[in-house]
Amino acid sequence: MDLTPYNNSVSNDSYNLRQSTPYLITLNVCITKRNPNVYNRIGMWPSSTLAQLKALIATYLRIDLPVNRFFLEILDENGYQWKIIDDSNSSATINQLQLRPESILSIEYYDKIIPGHQRPLYSNNNHELMLKLCQKPLDKTEYTLFKMSSLSTVGELRKQAYAAFNKLSKNQPIYLLNEDNWIKFASDMDDCTLDELSIQSSAFISIEPAEENFDSKLPTGLCGLGNLGSTCFMNSVFQCLSNIPEFNKRILAFTDEVNAPIIDEYKKLIQKIWSGKYRYIDPSLLLNNINDNLPRYASYRQQDAQEFMNHFLHLIHAEFSTKDTVITDLFYGQIQSSVRCLACQHIEITNESISFLPLPISNYNQKTVLYVKANGEHRLVSIQIDASIHRIGNLIDCFLRQHESTLTRERIRAFEVVSNQNKNQYENYDSFSRIRDGELAFLECPEKASHQKYIFCKFVDHSTNQPFRPPIILVCSSQECHYIHLSDQIDQLLGHLCSMTNAPPSACQLYWMDRHGNRYKLNGNDELPNLSGIVIEMDAEWIDIYRVSNNINYSSDNSALASLLSDFFREESLDGDYHCLKCQKSTKARKKSNLCLPLPHVLIIQLKRFTYDIYSNNKIDAYISFPLYGLDLNEYLVKDKSHENASNSSTKYDLVAVSNHMGDLISGHYTTYAKNIQDGNWYLFDDKIVRKLNSDNDILTKNAYILVYVRTT
Repeated sequence: MDLTPYNNSVSNDSYNLRQSTPYLITLNVCITKRNPNVYNRIGMWPSSTLAQLKALIATYLRIDLPVNRFFLEILDENGYQWKIIDDSNSSATINQLQLRPESILSIEYYDKIIPGHQRPLYSNNNHELMLKLCQKPLDKTEYTLFKMSSLSTVGELRKQAYAAFNKLSKNQPIYLLNEDNWIKFASDMDDCTLDELSIQSSAFISIEPAEENFDSKLPTGLCGLGNLGSTCFMNSVFQCLSNIPEFNKRILAFTDEVNAPIIDEYKKLIQKIWSGKYRYIDPSLLLNNINDNLPRYASYRQQDAQEFMNHFLHLIHAEFSTKDTVITDLFYGQIQSSVRCLACQHIEITNESISFLPLPISNYNQKTVLYVKANGEHRLVSIQIDASIHRIGNLIDCFLRQHESTLTRERIRAFEVVSNQNKNQYENYDSFSRIRDGELAFLECPEKASHQKYIFCKFVDHSTNQPFRPPIILVCSSQECHYIHLSDQIDQLLGHLCSMTNAPPSACQLYWMDRHGNRYKLNGNDELPNLSGIVIEMDAEWIDIYRVSNNINYSSDNSALASLLSDFFREESLDGDYHCLKCQKSTKARKKSNLCLPLPHVLIIQLKRFTYDIYSNNKIDAYISFPLYGLDLNEYLVKDKSHENASNSSTKYDLVAVSNHMGDLISGHYTTYAKNIQDGNWYLFDDKIVRKLNSDNDILTKNAYILVYVRTT
């Protein structure tokens, strides 16, 4: 390592970063030490200081250390040597340091004394890590636990992981799950320790999927796309479009078109994706043709997925010689705008073609939690929060103010609930920022005296012994407990189940468990020594009815999306004066927009999360719920006789794909959730990686950016 400090003197270099107009400088920060192939992109103002840069990097890489405990290195312009950035002056600006756009940075800890940097040493204490090894490559649903030292190397981790499957690890990569993304560590990372890579206990580890294990029985269409250099936005768009059945049908039906290279290459791409022969493919030939028409995408920099989708569909449209094409047939609709003069009530009407609905969203945030009441009822609730709310205890306080003002914080317990089972209990001081929507539950606790304790009541399917709804918290005597102490609470729960299903009481069987997990039949006069929980079993035929009656799968349209649509089509006053053609003078006016029939076959909705401003780099991370099926646009239609002839066409839409954006405007990443037409399941498409989602609830996240709906027949 070259210990010569990176020059921070100001020169008259022709590439001086000082300019009169403010702008962001994009820097690439290695996620793992000195690995320029895996990085996050961040944006900094030229006037930002080195201290601010290090603080932002610490946030992105989740480094829980003061910024003076690590320093930065920069890869030279030739890509051969790492140089230290001198941080003796933490107030030096990005401009003064002459950090060029797209510079590649890496961090190093002060674990040894470096000349000129006599600072407290950061000691890498050896400790044991409990890691989760996926039983199926890149699938965290099933795993085994194994232990490793934090000072073990990636090479040792790789060897042990592959040995667990009786496989040789030579030249095979290892994968680490970082939030929702799998990070690949090739053999050139073998000398790095787990501590250096900030790998923590409970991290998911996976081996490389083997081509020979490709299951030909899987549905077709489950094909990943290679990232060609910050092209995740493009891959996300292609996967969204690939899961629109009618669009695929029309594209594949084309014969070879003259002077239509993009249609030709896209057709080949779709054929490969749906052939069932490939685990992943590289869309490089299609990208080359796109670059010939749109040079902006030749830079291999992060782009906006919605803009790219719009440009790509326009390119396909432009390769046809006719006015009406598959693009206009499937993706285009019309909006009618009516402006009403408030002076003479004259209405001016104009129609405009649209290929997507851009819905503005407010800069607020909300958290959706499952609220489980002590009487058996449970429902999803949305909690409005601001930037100051980041702990579980604060979130509970907001929930109580907005939904249950008669309860106290002590009466609510927060849990991670997955597949109707409590996985973890959260404390008030825990952060909820990384808890997935749909997995956070608030359980109401009954009032408890000093001689009492809390236990769980679980609800299981008699035939499968699997839980069919989330558990309830009950209160019982902490000493000698009898059924009589629980009878009122249990009767209330049985009443809830039977009222929701019209089931007879005999449809439920009662059991109690001791502290060792042994289960016993619960009888009316029983003493319950060492009681640890109650189990209510129900027959499957009644459970199916219960699930329908108590559906909490976000699928109905009492969603935030419905509110956004209502706002978009609401009548509003025009800013400033309006020149009325009838009055021939400036007046006040109001404007109303409506959709025209026939509606487009494909409805693309953009949730406008980004603010494109030279002075800001903001993304609105508000969670917006949306229906998976049955989105009805009927109330937004033009209401007049000229559209009655088209009234027989459907106004309802089902979701087929979602383009997700994680991160911010500069350093984000795109993935896609899409519904496979063959098996009806939802899958995650993350560049080369494709995996089945565990639950439909996984589809709804605060990262949703583009929603692709298809009209039902």
